[in-house]
Amino acid sequence: MPQLYSYIRWSTDRQEKGTTRNRQVAAAKAYADEAGLEMVEIIEPGVSAFRGKNRAGKLGDFIDAVKNQAIPSDSWLYCENLDRLSRDQVDEALRLFLELIGLGLTIVTGMDRKVYNRESIRQNPTDLMISILMFIRGNEESETKSNRTVGNVVALVERHKEGLPVNIKSVGRHPFWIDDSGSQYEAVKEHPVYWSIAREAINMFLAGDGIYTVKRYLDNKYPNSLKGKEWDYQVLKKMRDNRALIGERTINVAGATYKLDNYYPWLCKDEAEFLTLAERKQQNNYKAKKDKAEEIKLLSGLQVLRCRKCGGTMHSFMNHGSARYICTNGVHLQKNCSGWSISAQLVEHCTMISLLIAYMDKGRKDGIDTTAIEEGISRKEILITDLESRIANMTQAIAIAPDVSALAVQLNAFDMERKKAVLEVDKLKERLHSLKGKGSFGVDITEFLVLIQWAVFTNIEDPDRNKIRKIISSIIESVVVDKTDGCITIKIKYHHKDEWLVFGGVNRKPYWAFSVEYFTDDEIGVGNEVYVKINSNPLNKKVIIEHMDGLNQTYRNLFNICNGMLGNFGYSDISGASFWPNTGQHERVNIKFEGVIYSVALNGRIPKAVTAALESTGLSRKDFIERYKV
Repeated sequence: MPQLYSYIRWSTDRQEKGTTRNRQVAAAKAYADEAGLEMVEIIEPGVSAFRGKNRAGKLGDFIDAVKNQAIPSDSWLYCENLDRLSRDQVDEALRLFLELIGLGLTIVTGMDRKVYNRESIRQNPTDLMISILMFIRGNEESETKSNRTVGNVVALVERHKEGLPVNIKSVGRHPFWIDDSGSQYEAVKEHPVYWSIAREAINMFLAGDGIYTVKRYLDNKYPNSLKGKEWDYQVLKKMRDNRALIGERTINVAGATYKLDNYYPWLCKDEAEFLTLAERKQQNNYKAKKDKAEEIKLLSGLQVLRCRKCGGTMHSFMNHGSARYICTNGVHLQKNCSGWSISAQLVEHCTMISLLIAYMDKGRKDGIDTTAIEEGISRKEILITDLESRIANMTQAIAIAPDVSALAVQLNAFDMERKKAVLEVDKLKERLHSLKGKGSFGVDITEFLVLIQWAVFTNIEDPDRNKIRKIISSIIESVVVDKTDGCITIKIKYHHKDEWLVFGGVNRKPYWAFSVEYFTDDEIGVGNEVYVKINSNPLNKKVIIEHMDGLNQTYRNLFNICNGMLGNFGYSDISGASFWPNTGQHERVNIKFEGVIYSVALNGRIPKAVTAALESTGLSRKDFIERYKV
């Protein structure tokens, strides 16, 4: 069954609380039922289509999904009116409209049940003219509304200056502890629920508690209280600095800034209390210590290091004089991730090995050849110039021709082809920009070997570490770290390469190993374990296995060489125990002896039954465990 994607948008909280959403949903569902289509909702709350702001939201995601074939191109897109898609300037609105049509989609407007698609526009160019008029009307309405809003805000600001109550809701948002449900001529009030909660948070800040402590407290005492969601770290962080706490509101409109004193009821008891919040913030180390030497972490801030559990970035911190990386989401109690951390030296040591392997890999190209992309851009730009010339000639012909129907269809076809080519050029240029500079070393191997000396690697204040950071950013695309069952795994991927270098614990403490994993469009492989697309024949599979075996052995040889080279620069071998943090002497394994399963500690006391079994076999504890573990 074809799918009808219902695009439902509203701009303001007032529309959300009213009938806007329910009306659009009900109308879309009714049309889907009549047309025999399966309805899928695309909800875009609180987003204006003025100036094309919604293009970067869920509507943009929908378009990208169609382009990537995640959504069939013959799907239907339902909207209440064309101005729900865009209220931007007419040329930009029409560009969006034609882009949707050009993808093969069918657009239907609920207001008049009008259907727009490639065939309808070609057969009846009037449809295109109607869409243009609708976009012009939508933009004019938004411009009028915008001008009216500016005038209204300025009038309310003047009313406030006269000492009269105001409630300005048309620009900006009020803090969560404020009730703005009244009219624009009533003063804002204390929120009946959130005011007291916000005051509790302020009391905790004044007592010296940090943001994480306050967040945990509110999540426990008032779960899902802030609009049905967990308490947001950023909201609480901004709250402490918000001058709304002492009644002040700042409004920016039409390029002018207005500061309104005593607009809000004061949440702080007085200004001294507000200043005390700033002092407590400094005491909690939120202000940088300028006299302290800069500590340069090799991976921090590069957007390269990520947590395998939640996909979020990891940032650095110092723990008893040692640098560590910690999951940012986990620290903020978000994405269901814990604030777990990993030794910075371990991750950075694996990164140094990976960089040296990249330098030593003779088959590796320095950067990527962008010639094909540049030639593609040139061809498309020539095509665009030719199409623009044809469109200009066609426009002149339409101006004097008695029958413009056929010419209008041809003009529309040229314009659609031109827009398609422009989009393709934009994509190629974006790709070219992202590729240039990635994969290139920047410095030769001699300079690199000087940079990675042990003295530089271990001194986090050495300025040469900034040069290493630039090399990392250029060569390495991603470093993903994981900790499962007490075992650390670090996976590192180069730019423009499919393989991942894997450093991780194996079997049990203190064992670890280096390996290679492969991820390409056609297969995923780990060593000899290969998964090939269903339509791949056995011959292809055999070739792929042989190819990956060769690559795997090449990387293992390079690892051994590079690991030895680092030893000459003062590096010690990576300790396998580093991949098994917090796994002490009481680590246990299961063994099965004569049909009975026992849980045995690797060190310390063992059950009498296991002791008897040991004696009967004559094996040492280590050999006994290795032979019978399950």
